[in-house]
Amino acid sequence: MTTRTAMAGAILSAAVISPFSVSQVVAAEPLRLSVTSGLAENHAVLAIVRTHFQDEVSRRVADAGAGEIVWDAMHVGTPTRMGGVLEAVEDDLALIGIVAVNHETLRLPLQNLTFQMPFTTEDCAIVGAAYQAVHRNVPGMTDALSAARQTFLSGIASDGYNFISVQPIRNAAEVRGLKVGMVDRLENWIAGVQGIPQRLPDDTMGARMEAGVLGAAVLPTSEMGRLGLKRDADHYTRTGLGSQVPFVLTVNTHALEALPDTVRTAIEETNATFTQAAAQAYCQAGDEALVDLKAQGVRTTKLLKTRRFQWADSLAPLAQQWATANDAEGRPGREAVDMFVVELRAAGVTLTRDWSRAAPPSLLDAAATAAKELSQVPAK
Repeated sequence: MTTRTAMAGAILSAAVISPFSVSQVVAAEPLRLSVTSGLAENHAVLAIVRTHFQDEVSRRVADAGAGEIVWDAMHVGTPTRMGGVLEAVEDDLALIGIVAVNHETLRLPLQNLTFQMPFTTEDCAIVGAAYQAVHRNVPGMTDALSAARQTFLSGIASDGYNFISVQPIRNAAEVRGLKVGMVDRLENWIAGVQGIPQRLPDDTMGARMEAGVLGAAVLPTSEMGRLGLKRDADHYTRTGLGSQVPFVLTVNTHALEALPDTVRTAIEETNATFTQAAAQAYCQAGDEALVDLKAQGVRTTKLLKTRRFQWADSLAPLAQQWATANDAEGRPGREAVDMFVVELRAAGVTLTRDWSRAAPPSLLDAAATAAKELSQVPAK
């Protein structure tokens, strides 16, 4: 018996919850596949994965005459918590994982790439495509997932991260001293302008804002209405912090290999178009959420371009610091940052700040000007 056959047999015989059911061997019965996330049922990304991945895989399998797929979902309130999805898929509890990368910073440091580069673009499709390109072309990007017995499928690029607040935020100075709620690891974005980051479970933010504990929250626009933040904060600022990749879709490698060929092909073909479909749907969810916020009376402001540049330039060289730390551990941090920036530029993005450089352009230009002036001083 081969290792692959032994692994498949072990998974197929697992009790209660498994990546797929023993019914796969009976053509007349539905094939049961499982997906897990630890997310609330009303989270935008669950609808996106259901519509653009699960339903599409099911359609392709049915069109091939290979039977019916039934998806078992394990989300919030199940044994899988948001920070335990990677482990759940690794332990054969589910076939597909929607992994929140900010909750796996120790095991998946490279998958947190985009969070080191705020102020890039709000175009989800461009960010998603650039993220895929980095994972496809940079050796070592998916080694940590392989170590967790998983195969990287896709990054899920969100709509833009923006502020909702009790008082208007028109520049970085108005964040100074403000307690800002966040679900993801955005501490450097906020502390970098002397705000006070407060990382919290998303379902507690509304109550804390109502109690006056928080003055603002920063998160994708698509999430603001779901969390009820508009009840307690009536100022929305489109800061241009940009689309990020808060989730990656993974699959248990051995379970994938043990699936029937038709099902495995359906997963691979669906994944080829999923990144873009998911990104477009996520951006649309953000647009719809903003329309709803406006209808509820939330006042909206767009950060002026000059103030956006000032905010970006005031931050530490986050990407360079992150790249250096990863390089020191033998991971391709700098190569990942450089390729991501190259991909954004190739897609036509004009960067607010070039994160592949150690200092913002304004500082580099000032240094170059000073050096030029110094060179023109006559020697004594």
